[in-house]
Amino acid sequence: MNRNWFQNRDHVAYCNEAEIIPRLSRELGISDLGQRVAAFREHPTPEGENIRGCKRTTLKLMIPNLAFSEPIDMGENVWIYMGDLCPAYCLYTPWENGEAAK
Repeated sequence: MNRNWFQNRDHVAYCNEAEIIPRLSRELGISDLGQRVAAFREHPTPEGENIRGCKRTTLKLMIPNLAFSEPIDMGENVWIYMGDLCPAYCLYTPWENGEAAK
């Protein structure tokens, strides 16, 4: 896991949190994923948080700007990382006027 990998837009899916969390929760077998993301957002750590799913999966909640020495685009948001072979999910909440948070 390195900063350059996260900067490559081919490796990142920018997702509306309200749309992606229920789907990932169901697919990965992590029923409380939404609550875990909210709790991590309130109390983030530079090393992130590993979460095991029921379907032999593990994901990492992280905030790239805390994990890496230099900031990246949208790195202040919570991201879900599941390894280099899967996209990283950058979670954002659209602004009230319909624009994405930057």
